[in-house]
Amino acid sequence: MDHRSTADSARPVSPSSWGLQQARWRQPPLHRPRNPGAVFGLPLVAVVVLILGGVLTGGLFAAPSATPEQNSWHDFALYFGSLNSHPWSLVTSVLLAGSPLEYLLSTPLLFTALAFACRFVGPLRAGLTFLVGGALSALGLSLVLDWGVVNDNQWLGYLGGTYQMGCYGGVCAALGFTTAAFGSLWRRRLRLWLLALTVMLVLYLGQGATILAFFGAVLGVLSGMAVYHRRQTTSGTHPSSPLGLGLAHTTLRETRVLVATVVAVSALGLWLTQLTANFASGPLFMANQLALQGTLDAQTLRDVCNGSESCVNLQSWIGINSPGAVVFTLIPVLLLLVCADGLRRGRRLSWWITVAAQSYMALNALLAVVVFYSDPQVMFDAEISGFVAVYLLPTVLSPLGIVLLLLIRRNAFEVRASTVSGRSLARLSIVLLASLLVVYIVAWFSEDNQTTSSLLDLLVQLPHLLIPFQLPFDTYLPQGPVSTALYGFGGAVVWLLLLVQLVRHSRRYRGHGRERTAERDKAEALIRRGGGALSQMALWEGNHYWFTADGRAGVAYQVHHGVAITVAEPFGVAAAQAEAALGFTRYAVEAGIVPCFYSAPAELGTELAPMGFRPLEVAEETRLEVASQTFKGKDWQNVRTAINRARKLDVEVVWGTYASFGPLIRAQLVQLSEEWADEQPLPPLGFTLGGLDELRDDGVLCALAVDVQGEVLAATSWLPVYREGQIVSWTLDFMRRRSTAFNGVMDFLIASAVTRFQNDVQEISLSGSPLAGQFSAAEGPSDAMDRLLSTLAKALEPYYGFRSLAAFKARFKPVHRTLYMYYQDPLSLPSVALALTEAYLPGMSMRQRTSLLRTLVTGPEAEAGTGSGPE
Repeated sequence: MDHRSTADSARPVSPSSWGLQQARWRQPPLHRPRNPGAVFGLPLVAVVVLILGGVLTGGLFAAPSATPEQNSWHDFALYFGSLNSHPWSLVTSVLLAGSPLEYLLSTPLLFTALAFACRFVGPLRAGLTFLVGGALSALGLSLVLDWGVVNDNQWLGYLGGTYQMGCYGGVCAALGFTTAAFGSLWRRRLRLWLLALTVMLVLYLGQGATILAFFGAVLGVLSGMAVYHRRQTTSGTHPSSPLGLGLAHTTLRETRVLVATVVAVSALGLWLTQLTANFASGPLFMANQLALQGTLDAQTLRDVCNGSESCVNLQSWIGINSPGAVVFTLIPVLLLLVCADGLRRGRRLSWWITVAAQSYMALNALLAVVVFYSDPQVMFDAEISGFVAVYLLPTVLSPLGIVLLLLIRRNAFEVRASTVSGRSLARLSIVLLASLLVVYIVAWFSEDNQTTSSLLDLLVQLPHLLIPFQLPFDTYLPQGPVSTALYGFGGAVVWLLLLVQLVRHSRRYRGHGRERTAERDKAEALIRRGGGALSQMALWEGNHYWFTADGRAGVAYQVHHGVAITVAEPFGVAAAQAEAALGFTRYAVEAGIVPCFYSAPAELGTELAPMGFRPLEVAEETRLEVASQTFKGKDWQNVRTAINRARKLDVEVVWGTYASFGPLIRAQLVQLSEEWADEQPLPPLGFTLGGLDELRDDGVLCALAVDVQGEVLAATSWLPVYREGQIVSWTLDFMRRRSTAFNGVMDFLIASAVTRFQNDVQEISLSGSPLAGQFSAAEGPSDAMDRLLSTLAKALEPYYGFRSLAAFKARFKPVHRTLYMYYQDPLSLPSVALALTEAYLPGMSMRQRTSLLRTLVTGPEAEAGTGSGPE
């Protein structure tokens, strides 16, 4: 029952246009120019100035000379000491490029970036950010390079002796500033991607242009943060994160996306070092030599082949220098990219593989440092020590940092495929790798390689077949065509097959699709026989099941801190539900866990009372009689107003399942959910509160308010309630609204649901409002637990708005039904409280626990928060 983001108003377009409308991802922008001239005017002027500067200085037609005085742009570019002699170069260098190739790259980049910035923040802000950000980036680069030359830093000193110019700092500053015009979800993502890309370019490529881009990105993001923070302060809302980059308040989904981004950037950085090996100079430019499989240069290959042209040709076409070997060098990059996709999906196997791969690369780099230091021919001095500090140690620290990040966020990657899928992948891996080894060994002997090489040479060659990471090359290569082909192509083919299977494995989920367990299928069938308003939640991920001996009824539950918390009441044949409750209690006691029935109706308490269960009010369920509802009368004025406003704004309701919507509609649903979660100081709740993942069930019906532009203004989801295979009611679960939606959009959606369902069912449920009751127990419950729930409700009200949500539902004049928690032993209440906290807030970080504890102790007034009520 996820009602944690209510608000008002919406309307959908016709089904034929759902996927054709352009999705809008942002909050109201700082400035949105309507005139195309305002969008493209500044970019065109900037491009003309750039090209004109290239013509006047000659840089558009020729690269700079090694001697500064021989260049016509000597007074306009950055180099060592230029800050003192030519301070205007801080501005002029922004509007120049260093070579014809750079002009070719800079022109479309400058035009696209400035057009993008003008579109969202206006030409004035875009132009100022470009010029000021570019000049400050040039200042930072000049200071850094001067320091590098003076202190004889190998990397920065090298860059200080060359010309540095380009629009990259201004471009990235404009892009970084523009992120402030987006909603919290895309603001955070775009900032992360921009900073991650520029950091990667600095570390792996290391040219002056990349440093300019990094400085510009940082300056742009900081200036955008200042504007965003001022807007939030002026509007009276609470900024969720000053930087908009932290993981502390992100949802589980966003945590996975951000961690996956870091891993993907590291993989792309390795690939970049291969493409730019001839001119890269960043601290990690040696990563490809230490982490990736290499090939032999022409002279080494000729030496290994003893000058034999046939051997050289054989190795070049199908052997160690063949296209297959080149593909093999990319396997680590592809493996990390596949794992990054798996991490985005929360896959545990991808987590393990990434940790293993990054640990191996760190160990390999560390061994290189050790070997380097242990070489007696190396005479250590300041220059050598600087080389180790600048180029070798970063190759160790970078993968170790990623491993540390993965370990810290390990709880976000707990999704596992079924045992069958895991075993299938393991068997396939063993069969493919073993087959390659066996076939290679047979071919090696069949082609008489033992006459020119020893068995030790064969053993040294075997790791090169399987391990796509840097290893010392053996000096004896296979000579026969079959063994040479296997040596050049075998490993690449096997790994590509394994990567394809790994991708397929990462898309298989335990309990979903074809991988549904028999227990979940059985639970789904019983829920169709009979259940309550919340029974459909029993099919959500993370639940376990217990069934009666005759299989006529069952119970869904989760185990936390030794407590088995049920998801609502038992389900199945009505006559067997009481037996299921008693049988589950006996099962739990025998298993050494504490039974606790949560969000169950009063009727269940009558059956449980003989076993010593006590009730404690935990929620109020609201039910609406819809069969004869017409929304007439003074009491329904607000609802009629919302309907009329939606009609006036040309807002419609689109009904369907999540899978039936187009990709742009689904993307907007993700945005609505993630942006709301990002604005909350505490993470989204789970357990009986559904989120985006629960929308994917084909049995769940979604109602979207969509405007004429195809923008989703608000969304709700409805869970079916069955009796003997027929849907007898629907339960409201997911509620989200866009901050720019008109007031009343949620009234409009619920009224639309009433109209849709009134011909099919007698009543619908607006679900329960957790912690919105008076917390008075019916039969003398523990006063301590009662006070705890009351205190918790007051503390969480500013963040989750449970009571304001209940007040919103009261507009529809519902019939209230109290839901209870049933427990046996008052001494178990502390464990029950911990279990409920863990169920509703899984994977809560230490910082979030501290914030919650501080709120409970000092009261909600001590924490700056915002409610999430429907208005």
